[in-house]
Amino acid sequence: MALYSFRHLLIIFTLLSIPILWGLKLKKNKKILKTILISLLFLELFRIFFLIINHHFSINKDLSLQLCYLYPFIGLIYLITNKEYLLNYLGPFGILFSIAAIIFTNPNPFLNFDTIHCYIYHSILLLSGIYITKNYKAKFSLKNIFILLIQIMIAFVINSLINKSNYIFLNSFLHPNIKYNMNIEAFNIPLFNYSINEVLINLINNLGYFYYTILLLLVITVFSTFWLYIFRKKT
Repeated sequence: MALYSFRHLLIIFTLLSIPILWGLKLKKNKKILKTILISLLFLELFRIFFLIINHHFSINKDLSLQLCYLYPFIGLIYLITNKEYLLNYLGPFGILFSIAAIIFTNPNPFLNFDTIHCYIYHSILLLSGIYITKNYKAKFSLKNIFILLIQIMIAFVINSLINKSNYIFLNSFLHPNIKYNMNIEAFNIPLFNYSINEVLINLINNLGYFYYTILLLLVITVFSTFWLYIFRKKT
């Protein structure tokens, strides 16, 4: 199945529309919220267990350090502490992470554990984001930006310590000229004669690595702030 072929686009549409429609129909209920978050945690722990028992677990790509896979652990902390700012994070960012993952995941090969788990997990993640955003109106808080930046810093340190790791796909942005086990393959698809990888490489060459890194952090912070702002509670 080719990237963004008709079949691939149909899969993306299905995986986005079903959880969105489902999440919009569900009524506010703490038991439903708990069930969704625990289901995501179970799926993540099952992924790790399955890879370990089949001797496919690799420390440079299978730790729970992606933003999507850290999500249920933050959800668990919320269920234990009941801190509202954590719920405010889980709603908007659940939508963002899941949509990005579903759109950018390579469907090949389709009938294998990684692809099927990825699609099921991120569909439920999207359901979680939609359900929380609809029923637990988010308040804008800079604490949520700090939660995101802390995760990014942890991934940056781990990527520096573990050879060929690319958690949160940071190295896809920091070193776009290098291939890793986990790359965003869609970044290589030309759009208006330029791929995203080529744009990133040109920025690094023109700005220099230091200023490019500062720009990248600024873009992440501004975009995340804007994303949270549009989901804020309207009073």
